[in-house]
Amino acid sequence: MQTLLEALKDPLLHKFLYSALSIFITVFFLLFLRRLLIKSKFKKESRFRVLQWSVYGLVLLNIVICVRIWTGSGFLTSFRNDIMTNLIRSGVALLIIYTVYYFIRRFINSLQITINKKHEYRKRAGYTATVVFLLMQIPIWAGSTQHWATVLSVMGAGIALALHEVLLNLAGWFYILFRRPYRTGDRIELGQLQGDVIDISVMQTTLLEIGNWVDGDQSTGRVVHMPHGQIFRVPLYNYTQGFEFIWNELSVLITFESNWESAKALLHQFGEEESKAVQETVKTRIDKMSREYLIYYRNFTPIVYTRIEDSGVKLTLRYLTEAKKRRNGIDAISRKMLKAVSQARDVEFAYPTVRVYRQDAETRE
Repeated sequence: MQTLLEALKDPLLHKFLYSALSIFITVFFLLFLRRLLIKSKFKKESRFRVLQWSVYGLVLLNIVICVRIWTGSGFLTSFRNDIMTNLIRSGVALLIIYTVYYFIRRFINSLQITINKKHEYRKRAGYTATVVFLLMQIPIWAGSTQHWATVLSVMGAGIALALHEVLLNLAGWFYILFRRPYRTGDRIELGQLQGDVIDISVMQTTLLEIGNWVDGDQSTGRVVHMPHGQIFRVPLYNYTQGFEFIWNELSVLITFESNWESAKALLHQFGEEESKAVQETVKTRIDKMSREYLIYYRNFTPIVYTRIEDSGVKLTLRYLTEAKKRRNGIDAISRKMLKAVSQARDVEFAYPTVRVYRQDAETRE
C-alpha cells in the first residue's frame, strides 16, 4: 500500500495523467460539438468546416499544453507564463474574429444581389478580419517584448531584402485595391496573359484564360494565377472596364471580276445588322466615359474599307461589338456573307492563284 502511495507521488506519473486528461477533455469536447452541429440547422459544408477548424485548434492547444507539461512546469502554473498567456489571448481573438467573420459571410450570402457583388463583399470582409486580427496582436505581444522598435526595424530590413518579390506583389495588391485598374469579371491582358478575372487575392489575381491556341478570344478552360507584381512591369489592357465594347474587323477577299461595290454594300448591311443593337448603348457609355477620359468617338456605325491585293479586292468591315462576343459576331456575319455570295451572280470569293502561259517553239522563232 505504501509503495502504491509513493508511486502516485511520482512526477512522471503526474505528467502522464495530465496529458491523458487533456486528450480526454479534447475528445469529449469534439464529440459534444459534433452532436450539437448535427442537430443544428447549418448546411452540411458549414458544419464540416466548423468541425474541421475546431479539430485543428484543439489539437494545436493540446500540443502546447503537453509541451508545457513535459518541460518541467506544472500544468496549472504553466498558464501563468507570459508567452502561454499571450498565445491563449491570441487564440481567443482568432476565435472571436473568425466567428464574427463566419456570420458576416452567411449574411452576405443571404443578400439578394449579384454573384459578383457577393464575391466582392466576402473578399472585403476577409481582408478586414485579417487586418483587425493583426492589429489586436500588437497590444497582446508588444507589452512582453523588449526593444520592440529595434526588433521590428531589423526584421523589416531582412524581410525587405529576402522577400522583395512578395512585397512587390503586396504593393500591387494595394494598387489594385485603391486604384481599381480592373475588378472581378473584367477581361484583361497583362503581358502574355489574357483572361477573365475570377478572383483577386492578396498576392495574385486568378484568370480564366482566353486566346492562346483558341481563336476568337474564347476560353481555353485553364485557370492562370498572375502575381500582382507584374502590374508594375508590363502594360495592362482592360477590355471591359467602363466600356465593354471593342472595334472588330472582318476581311473578305473577292475576285477582280466581281462587282466589288455590290459586295461592299452587302458586307456593310450585315455589319449594320450585327452592331445596331449596341450602338445606342455605346453612345450612352461614351458620353459617360468622356467625363473621366479624353475620348472623342463620334462615329459608331460600321464602315467597309477597300484595298487591292495580289489575288483580288479585299473588303474589311470595321464594326462595334461586345468584347466577350467577338467570335459570335464574326460567325453571324460570315454565314450571312456566304449565303449572299452563293445567291449573287456578280460576286465571287477570291483565293491565291497562279497563271502559267505556254509559248510554242515556232512562235519563239
